[in-house]
Amino acid sequence: MEYLSIFYMIMEAVLTVFGLYWGIIIVAGFLHNIKKSDANFNDLKPVPLSAIIPVKNEERTLGRLLERLVKIDYPKDKMEIIVVEDGSTDSTPDIAKWYAKEYSYVKYYHLNKNDYGKTGALNYGVNVSSGKLLAFFDADAVPEMGYFKKALKGYLEGKDVQNGYYKFINTKENWLPTISSLEADVAKYIAQGSEKLGFPVPIFGYNLVVSKSVLDKVGLFKKSLTEDIDLWIRLVKAKVKPHYFNGEVLIESPSSVRDFVNQRVRWYRGFLDTLSSYKLNLNNIQELHVWLYLTMPLFAAISFIMYFIAPSVIMLSHHLYGLLTLGGVASNIIGMSIGAAIYLYYMYRDKNVSFKGPLSVIYTFVLLYSSFIALISKVLKTNIKWTVTRKSGYIDN
Repeated sequence: MEYLSIFYMIMEAVLTVFGLYWGIIIVAGFLHNIKKSDANFNDLKPVPLSAIIPVKNEERTLGRLLERLVKIDYPKDKMEIIVVEDGSTDSTPDIAKWYAKEYSYVKYYHLNKNDYGKTGALNYGVNVSSGKLLAFFDADAVPEMGYFKKALKGYLEGKDVQNGYYKFINTKENWLPTISSLEADVAKYIAQGSEKLGFPVPIFGYNLVVSKSVLDKVGLFKKSLTEDIDLWIRLVKAKVKPHYFNGEVLIESPSSVRDFVNQRVRWYRGFLDTLSSYKLNLNNIQELHVWLYLTMPLFAAISFIMYFIAPSVIMLSHHLYGLLTLGGVASNIIGMSIGAAIYLYYMYRDKNVSFKGPLSVIYTFVLLYSSFIALISKVLKTNIKWTVTRKSGYIDN
């Protein structure tokens, strides 16, 4: 029992240091919190831009994205919208074809044979594009009207890789997207804090803007469960620093626990796969930052083992020690619930939302559980296929 206590203390110390590192990043981002710019984006000289959308069975969401893009504030003679469809069995092709017929700058491509999934569709879109600036969107995304002009401003300032921030379009659908919106805030602060402290900003495929010349330099997307994270590592190794810009994209969060877990297991397994595929130079502060980011699922899985699995095992073999451990966990959960409720109240000033504070504990449990499953699948070398996350098409009023 003494050795077990020492092990727990060591792991607690490791988790504390890890949490402190990201806590500093988040606080820096929160304090920085980029405000919307009042710059006159109409004075910018537009460059040819290609919006690339890989789709498969996205009939519930594709239409709203295309409707936004054909109305977005950017010269249409400088823009093309490329929809690359890959084996849909619903009305997704019909939606894309209709927009391609109505608008000359909307182009529809169907892949008869694609062995590389989403990566193949992405790369096909890049190869047929004519823009100097490429904007990638998932089908459930809805960019703000000034998104392209804000990205253009960064590009003209020499920022070849940019990520905007995201919010959820379906926060009122049920409790899960509501709590997910808190995670979106944390992701925003991590991006802003990384930018402020000079670290590479994590990139995400649903709101990525990149110059075509950079992709020519580092290579196109590689087949992966998280092709955007794989690209991020190659960018950092090539000493191309991604940046954060104040462009907003609305995306749809999975509203069922099953779809949410499947999505997160795929993401976290992709993190771990990417981590093991590259040799990172931990003496390089930029690559160390990437390594710490990619190990988030690993530390989350360790937390799940320490706080949920190990106490149960200990309780079965050492009742008193196990009960004390579970008592500590229970007190932590109560504290987290109270803290989350306060945070939600002051964040949203909405009592209907703040009452869901305790559900953030369940949300955290789901995240830790998903990380644990991803780690187990990695250890057992279980094959996880890339699958489209089901979306309902729900939109908040």
